[in-house]
Amino acid sequence: MKLTDAPPPGWYPDPEGGAHLRWWEGTDWTDDRRPPPVTAELQNALRATGEAAAAAAAAAAPAASSRPTDTSQIVSQVRAATREELGRAGDLLSQRMTTTMEQGRSLLAEYADRVLRWARIAAVVAAFLVIAWFVFQFVAQVTILDWLGERIDNLTD
Repeated sequence: MKLTDAPPPGWYPDPEGGAHLRWWEGTDWTDDRRPPPVTAELQNALRATGEAAAAAAAAAAPAASSRPTDTSQIVSQVRAATREELGRAGDLLSQRMTTTMEQGRSLLAEYADRVLRWARIAAVVAAFLVIAWFVFQFVAQVTILDWLGERIDNLTD
C-alpha cells in the first residue's frame, strides 16, 4: 500500500485478530491496544466532544462490532465460507474433469483410427494371400494332373 493510500491515525481493529482495537499511527501499527468501546462510552463521547468525536467513535464502533463475538456465529460463518470454497473447488474439479475426458476421447479416437487402419491393411493382405494360395493350389493341381496324364499316356504308348 502506498503511504498516500494509508488510513489516518486512529484506533482500528487489530490486524492480528482478537477483540481489541490497535492504534494505527498513519504509517505503522503501534503496540498500544485497548478494548472496543461500549455503548456507554460512545454516548459519553457524543455528549462530550460533539460531532467530530461522534464520527470517530462511529467509525471505530462498527469496525469493532463487525467481528462476531458469539462462538456459534463464528462457527456458522466458517461453515458458510467452507461450503462456498468447497463449491468453488467442486466446480473447478468438474471443469478439469470435463476437459480431461474430452481430451481422452479425442486421443482414444485417434488411436482407434490407427488400429482400424492397420486392421484393414492386415485384412487386405490376408485376403490377397488367401486368394494367391487358392490360385497356386489350382494351378499346381492342374499342372500335376496334366503331368501325370502325360506320363500315363507315355506308358501306354
